[in-house]
Amino acid sequence: MKKRMFLGAGAPIFKNAEALRYRMTGAEEVLWGHLKNNQLGFKFRRQHPLGIYIADFYCHKRKLVIELDGDIHQLPAIALNDVERQNNLEFDGLKVLRFTNDEVFNNLNKVLEQITTQISTPFRGRGGLSKRIIPCLDVKDGRTVKGVNFVDLRDAGDPVELAWNYSRQGADELVFLDITATVERRKTMVELVKAVARQINIPFTIGGGINEIADADALLNAGADKISINSAAVRNPALIDELAKTFGVQFVVIAVDTRSIGNKNIVHLNGGRLPTERETLEWILEAESRGAGEILLTSMDHDGTKAGFDNGLLKIVNDAVHIPVIASGGAGSVQHFIDVFEKTNIDAALAASVFHYGEILIPDLKAVLKSNNIEVRI
Repeated sequence: MKKRMFLGAGAPIFKNAEALRYRMTGAEEVLWGHLKNNQLGFKFRRQHPLGIYIADFYCHKRKLVIELDGDIHQLPAIALNDVERQNNLEFDGLKVLRFTNDEVFNNLNKVLEQITTQISTPFRGRGGLSKRIIPCLDVKDGRTVKGVNFVDLRDAGDPVELAWNYSRQGADELVFLDITATVERRKTMVELVKAVARQINIPFTIGGGINEIADADALLNAGADKISINSAAVRNPALIDELAKTFGVQFVVIAVDTRSIGNKNIVHLNGGRLPTERETLEWILEAESRGAGEILLTSMDHDGTKAGFDNGLLKIVNDAVHIPVIASGGAGSVQHFIDVFEKTNIDAALAASVFHYGEILIPDLKAVLKSNNIEVRI
């Protein structure tokens, strides 16, 4: 049975969270009135994804989770769930503050004082959540392919078999990108999602050819945990708002393909074939403001070269945004993963060919990262 990442979880608390996704409790409304719009000096997100959990409120820059507990949290089973949940989040390096609804209603000043104290203390760890290792499977006509600088594609295997193998190896998540998606193949991708969901128990993202709510709905209902949009978002930025409003920010990954032209990093569309007039950082900041939950940033200059990630650009972007950033493009050795985490503090690193062809095994990679004091889940 696939372990659902968010709303499909069986515990009563997650069923309760599902009901509250489109409406706040009274206590949440009161507290959100003081957290939104950077009123305390840092940006908070509501209903933010953290691994398999959703935080009531989360500040990415200070790695601070805020949970509000209503009457349901007094139930023994829910209380045990809360303890396990908090232990896991703190194990990942996050700070967790819990308040009851009564505290918010009756002693709001003390609640805000505790929050202010926490966010005024700079985070001194390596970056909070354990770093994620994510294999990426570019899919064309039902097969996994890989190229260099987005061209010269060659076969890399069956996507379902590769997904099963990566799940067994200990990958944290998977990303599937239909690199030549068309409306006619949407049914094919839905069937692929169903096949993958039956085989693995880790979260996976699907992207390619998603142009409207119906596309995303079909893929999420088939078993995908998140959807990724790229060209469609640039052409119609309001699509990000619509997806975030319909499904929640935790489901929306914005993929950005970028290439250096002159002295600027420029967003490219159509699988990297079409340059735009949008500068990369400007577009990413707009995507965040519209409701993106994560950024998947691919450097086309580095893609497939195995020369290392674009650490300069990744650090600029990661320092500027308040949501997780996934690095993509250029992984060729274990040292490249060490470098990208140490030099940029991004949340996750994605690679394809080094995993597909067995050049780097995920258990070995994680062991080396761990030995370099980079927190990963073994």
